[in-house]
Amino acid sequence: TLHDVMDLAATYFAETLASRVGAKARGYLADRAISPATQLQFRLGYASPDRFALKEHLGKLGISVEDMVETGLLVAGDDIPVPYDRFRDRVMFPITDLRGRVIAFGGRALEKDVPAKYLNSPETPLFHKGDNLYNHQTARKATHDGSVLVVVEGYVDVIAMVTAGFAGAVAPLGTALTESQLALLWKMADEPILCFDGDRAGQKAAYRAADLALPFLAPGKSLRFALLPEGQDPDDLARSGGRGAIEEVIGAARPLADMIWSRELEGGNFATPERRAALEARIKELTGGIRDEVVRRYYRDEFVERLQRAFA
Repeated sequence: TLHDVMDLAATYFAETLASRVGAKARGYLADRAISPATQLQFRLGYASPDRFALKEHLGKLGISVEDMVETGLLVAGDDIPVPYDRFRDRVMFPITDLRGRVIAFGGRALEKDVPAKYLNSPETPLFHKGDNLYNHQTARKATHDGSVLVVVEGYVDVIAMVTAGFAGAVAPLGTALTESQLALLWKMADEPILCFDGDRAGQKAAYRAADLALPFLAPGKSLRFALLPEGQDPDDLARSGGRGAIEEVIGAARPLADMIWSRELEGGNFATPERRAALEARIKELTGGIRDEVVRRYYRDEFVERLQRAFA
């Protein structure tokens, strides 16, 4: 099956990482404090720079070129006379489904001047990136057993969180959070914590996620937002401050209503009645998008109160 093809590829990448060819990749992982035990746990691997290494290896095992193309392992097309390996000279992160089967890969480039630092498998019969989460299977079990569900931005961040003792860490796959990923998160926890990098881009990603979630809020179902110290991602934080530093950031997570409110007020000047009216209209429009009428009513009340306090 296509799942077998992906599994064989994951095994091959892991073997390549352990071989002489994988020395540079092992160096990269050591620099990121990802231990050999953790590498095994996440089945990390390495794709060699050779254009046909994986293709030849799988071919020897009797896998057809069609299957390699269909799983996204090879790049093919009308203008490509000979299909070649999609992933070359990259550290490989297998992406699994809820049953633990490999369905895709994320690959991180080791060279600086590569067009894409991270490259993901394309959409395939096995993989729809907007419908999956990295580390989903493990996190689902962990949150079921009482771990907090934390959403971070990338593969290395997930691994850093898990290593620091937060087994319920997941990441969307190279895209902004999608509606169906939000539904997956809410199946695992009522209030997942979104943990974004402490820069402007991280803040924008948090606002985007807040806007995405607003219409779908339901009684008890929401999001909380943890913003990291300026210029740090979860990986930096875990390495500099360990578990305690992460706990502090997660403990200070803010509710969704707070995020919306602070964004609308950010840098605004509300000295005139007209500007205050515009703010009120904008907030009314935002809360009007909430589909659940009970939640919508509570949001309206909350924001009316905040407006009164702000301009009392």
